[in-house]
Amino acid sequence: MDIKVKTEVFDDDFGDDDPVVGEIDVFLSKQLENKIYVLQYPIRPQNRTYDDSNFLSAKIKPKVNKVELDIGLDTYNDNYSKAKGEQYALNVDGKQPNQIKSASRSKQEGERYYKSSLMDKQVLTSTNATLGQMNRLYHLGVLKDNALHLNPIQAILQMKPSFDYFDLVEKKAKDSKDSKDANESEVDLEDEFENELEKAELVTMKYSSHPNKPVTEPEQNWINLEYCDQNNSESNQLKKNVL
Repeated sequence: MDIKVKTEVFDDDFGDDDPVVGEIDVFLSKQLENKIYVLQYPIRPQNRTYDDSNFLSAKIKPKVNKVELDIGLDTYNDNYSKAKGEQYALNVDGKQPNQIKSASRSKQEGERYYKSSLMDKQVLTSTNATLGQMNRLYHLGVLKDNALHLNPIQAILQMKPSFDYFDLVEKKAKDSKDSKDANESEVDLEDEFENELEKAELVTMKYSSHPNKPVTEPEQNWINLEYCDQNNSESNQLKKNVL
């Protein structure tokens, strides 16, 4: 539905120093309302866009305006260090599936962060640059046939590299240490259970009443998206919907 905005031109006292040279019709379109996101790449050089990159996957959490993009890395590039790539993949995923017993191989393959023995992708994650109601101030404008078509923007998101794989390495090291400590400790299980239960109750009560308890974002599952480049037929069809 398009809403035509009527405008009137009033005479002013500024003379002809800044005369009106033309008038255009303005339309407010809501066909793509709540579906338009502007993605910015603040730390990416202007002459190195992602237009020709290999996008592996895209996903979104619309309730919190969060987007993640998986971009494949060219592991055959002369500037790519395979030694470093192998080390990162080993630290994050451990041994390759062909080095693991067949009983747990399929499970390991499904949980892997990288698909190969190399660090073969980069993850871009978003931060919202239009918190609160700021998104209502921005519109996507298209000027065509002497008419300006405005489309409300849901959010402006700044995409930056994610380093979650460091958290995975830290968690893996912690889990390994906890498992080792558990195997080496010899305690009375019954007394230990009672002691830990008392500690858990105390910690839970104290944490629940803590005034600085961190606020987490609302839980929402990722929604997988299909990436289409700017010259794709589906992209061209969507562009027509902004008019």
